[in-house]
Amino acid sequence: MTVSRFWIQPLILVIMTALVLWAGEQLTPPPIGLVVLSIAIGIAAGIPLGIARGHHSKVRPGEKPGTLYVDPSPIVMAIWLIAFALKYAVRFLLPQAGPGAAAATDGFIVFAATSVLVARVVIFRKYETMVKA
Repeated sequence: MTVSRFWIQPLILVIMTALVLWAGEQLTPPPIGLVVLSIAIGIAAGIPLGIARGHHSKVRPGEKPGTLYVDPSPIVMAIWLIAFALKYAVRFLLPQAGPGAAAATDGFIVFAATSVLVARVVIFRKYETMVKA
């Protein structure tokens, strides 16, 4: 794949995450402090997983300049879908928990998106190191 295509999936995932968070805030406006805390925890938890995933992903330069091969990993989308399902399971199965519980689950989605984005950054850095060598 080309280097520019390499960034399409994480970009789509970040946009989808932002839309999910925005839609959730429109349905039941939660306390902003809880949303910020949940997002911060999601980012803090997603960074180490992304670093680990990035280091364990196999990458090699392609035959043409500006291309690379990365072994596919279905776990990436699975993590985001599980986080999405958990967020909405809490919202629909525990409606009495209120907007605070919904805000707390924002961290699930942010965790997943952060881990994917950080993994891509680590993989790209590995690729750049290989190309320069």
